[in-house]
Amino acid sequence: MTQLNNSVNNDHGFIGTGEPYFYPEEGNPFYFGNPVSFKLSSGFDKKERKSRRKRDAGAALDTVIIPKPAEVEFTTDTFQPKTWAMALMGEASRETAEVQTIADEAAKAVFDGYHQLANGDIDESTLVVNKDGAPLDKSAYVLEAEMGLLQITDASAADAGDDLTVNYKTEATSATAIDGARVTSFKGKIVIDGRDELTGRRLKVTIPSVTLAVDGALDWLSEDFNQLTMKGTAAVGKKGEAPYTAKLYD
Repeated sequence: MTQLNNSVNNDHGFIGTGEPYFYPEEGNPFYFGNPVSFKLSSGFDKKERKSRRKRDAGAALDTVIIPKPAEVEFTTDTFQPKTWAMALMGEASRETAEVQTIADEAAKAVFDGYHQLANGDIDESTLVVNKDGAPLDKSAYVLEAEMGLLQITDASAADAGDDLTVNYKTEATSATAIDGARVTSFKGKIVIDGRDELTGRRLKVTIPSVTLAVDGALDWLSEDFNQLTMKGTAAVGKKGEAPYTAKLYD
């Protein structure tokens, strides 16, 4: 018997899930992160020749549809070094700092505000604040150790503006550093290795050439999970591939 394949016996909706990967023009492919949204949108411009004849004025005599390039919009709520770099339109690098021993650094006694020390990330247990060669009691000051900010809190220990010296050690640190707003766009290929949750069929969407840039704001103090939204235009691939290809596996 012939197997029918039409909208009567093959009527399905679509809910997709997937693993998104980005293949930059320079560098290695990487996992984009948890996908919140992935959209491909199409549109068109329309040119019309309108009648100016009295019997049908305003009617279209000729119409030409001009398709617009497909637009790509991708949103993730995963923040790892690569997506952090994209969110800030920069490049991520690793920085490390070794322990430093600082002796007799000049400082000033500040009560209203802070004195900025030469370093941050200070091991607070090693800090000694001296006035006239004698150490102040630790109750006479406070230190914002990560910021390297020193404040005198005991007026009997020093006067505002008095010369001080400080000794301390910094802590060893490692960090991902990103200089933001240094990259204008990210060029490469996107592949979504996905699945239709309603039918269980595997699907794959490939965009061979796209130029992405951030669209939206990063709220550094949001109470909710931040999201990174990238937008761009799907272009013809370097080998002539279609701007995007969708494969629905059996």
